[in-house]
Amino acid sequence: NALAWNAAVAYLVATAGDDGAARVWDLRRFGPGCPSVGCFDYHAGSHLAAVQWDPVDESTLALCAGGALDAVSLWDLSVEDDAPPGAGSTGPDVPPQLLFVHQGLEDPKEVKFHPQIPKLLMTTAADGFNVFIPNI
Repeated sequence: NALAWNAAVAYLVATAGDDGAARVWDLRRFGPGCPSVGCFDYHAGSHLAAVQWDPVDESTLALCAGGALDAVSLWDLSVEDDAPPGAGSTGPDVPPQLLFVHQGLEDPKEVKFHPQIPKLLMTTAADGFNVFIPNI
């Protein structure tokens, strides 16, 4: 559905699909049968309509999910899961890279970072525009 080049890291591209998964690709290793370097399927059951890299932070990605979720999410791809292998989780099943979810949108279609105001996001949806800075 959508793709975005990382302006700070020229060989990284993010894609967003109808399967609800966002993938990050390293174009230095791109070719037949080459897997993505990252896959985030937190939005399974929804379709991803847009993906956008933060122009200020090379590891931050915004995703726009319509369908079952109807939300915009913010991800920090520099975060690693520090749980020991085999350790059970007692909390909700939330990926460690997920920073923020803006819900309450009706069929969101687009998300963009403001080029000059750090972390300011604007979304379009069937119920109008949303402009916000996540409190993270």
